Amino acid sequence: MTLRSTVDRLEIFMASATIAAHASFHEGGFRLRDVKFFVELFLNWSEDVEAATHSLQNTQLARFLSTLTDNGFAKRASKKSTPIFRLTRLGLLELLTRIIGSKNVFHPSTALFRVCFVKSYRPRLEALVKREGSHFPHSLRVELAALLDLETLVAHEIARVERALKRTEQRIDDALKTSALTKNRLAAGIPFSDVVREVEDRYPYELNSMKPLAELIASVAPDQRQWELEDGNLIRVETIWKPQRALLQALLSQLKAMSNSL
Repeated sequence: MTLRSTVDRLEIFMASATIAAHASFHEGGFRLRDVKFFVELFLNWSEDVEAATHSLQNTQLARFLSTLTDNGFAKRASKKSTPIFRLTRLGLLELLTRIIGSKNVFHPSTALFRVCFVKSYRPRLEALVKREGSHFPHSLRVELAALLDLETLVAHEIARVERALKRTEQRIDDALKTSALTKNRLAAGIPFSDVVREVEDRYPYELNSMKPLAELIASVAPDQRQWELEDGNLIRVETIWKPQRALLQALLSQLKAMSNSL
């Protein structure tokens, strides 16, 4: 896995770990190894054992911290040979923005971790800001408060899961209708090519603009084309989309319960 893809996939965890290190070692500054520990800790909480053994490299973290420094989001000082870092005020807001705004939420546990992190660290960060007093401008305080708004974060997570659930429901409905339409039209003697055109018109799949259904079916082996529209769709419904729907419904239920308890 490349540096960029690893950093992108772990964006929420790397940003959270850096903020956690900053909050924990605010007086003396934090080191690279502090950030790495928090990344591994947060992944250990959020991912299964196998997924957490990806071994984030020190060079990747060093580049991440160097980029923060170059962009003015962190300051670097040296204590003997070990670099010491502190987040700037803008750096704190930048990393929180990355956590809240990240689109790299491919697993339900990552969404739940994001809520957990904000709820856990909001008091600590508010305390740090209070200690800075007038050195932390009012405009930045307002921005920080908005980023740490737990109710808004959970509401956004609920909306995101609801959109995913609606998309999955549509896939199930289209697949079932495609299978039934294909079977009925062929039984009525309609040519297969006409059936494909009707399916494409009535139930276009999501990548149809990239590769139209007729072109996709034409690329399939002749003896598999009818199977793809009839049985293949039913198999995808039963083995992917219905289980996926159940998982999304469970996650939505948990998020709504969480929202009601805030």
